[in-house]
Amino acid sequence: MLNTQSVYSDKVHRLFLPTKVLGYLAMTLVLFIWSSFALSIRTIDGSSLTIADVALLRFMVPAILLAPWAIKHLRVIKTIKAVDIALILLGGIPFVFLAALGAKSVPTAYVGTILAGTPAVFVAIIGAVFFAQIMSKKRWFALFMILVGVVVMMLSEQQLLSLKDPSGLGFLFAASACWAIFAITLKRVNLKPITVVIILSYCSGFIMLVLISSGMVDSELGHFSLQQALPFIAIQGVGIGVVATICFSYAINQLGAEQASVLGSLSPAITALLAVPVLGESLSLFIGCGIGITIIGVILSHRC
Repeated sequence: MLNTQSVYSDKVHRLFLPTKVLGYLAMTLVLFIWSSFALSIRTIDGSSLTIADVALLRFMVPAILLAPWAIKHLRVIKTIKAVDIALILLGGIPFVFLAALGAKSVPTAYVGTILAGTPAVFVAIIGAVFFAQIMSKKRWFALFMILVGVVVMMLSEQQLLSLKDPSGLGFLFAASACWAIFAITLKRVNLKPITVVIILSYCSGFIMLVLISSGMVDSELGHFSLQQALPFIAIQGVGIGVVATICFSYAINQLGAEQASVLGSLSPAITALLAVPVLGESLSLFIGCGIGITIIGVILSHRC
């Protein structure tokens, strides 16, 4: 009897181990895609495309790829309140534009750390102010650690003096706030990831087409080649728009939400490290320490 149980246990272990490994692999892919988002946002200013062009690709590519599933999710989308749709859309065009405007004048490490680390702070503030949520001292300490990490990162006098426009930091924090509202809304309405992607892609894509065709935003549409647009199609459209969402959802299912979120907090470090060979940026002691403190704060906030 014991031998039979042992054999059965070994079979179960072999059966479930691959799925967990796949979960880690999926999360690794997500981390590199998230880091690539910050890197690609940083390169818009030196490319032939404008922010509006990149935003259009960001939303239209997944809209086209997910077209076969759009009608199936339309019934669910119709039941969502208009105000919730509007709040979800803050994670679309406003987030992309604010992130891109901020990335114009700050190091990539700032982009990755602020966008990945500080939304947790804004979520806490919004929850306390608007929903009267009471948080433990441990959670407040974790959020304080995140802010300390960002401040330490910005203490590098050389980096601060090199900023072309300090308002870039303001744009990044505004983008972080938009993402926090987006995240809070998703938690409240409880939608499937693919439904969220369809809402973002079709609504934001349509709005971008209107803004570009009316001349309300600068665009070079028709004046850049497919080769020039391909990196943004791959990273922003396919990577962020489709692959990252699906892989992150899969990782949550295999590893659990807490473990997946903790692994996701490594994104700023990967972004900063990739910026050295890809964009030729330097990694100062202050930036390294700041990223480290922020990551610790994010991990602690997920465990509180």
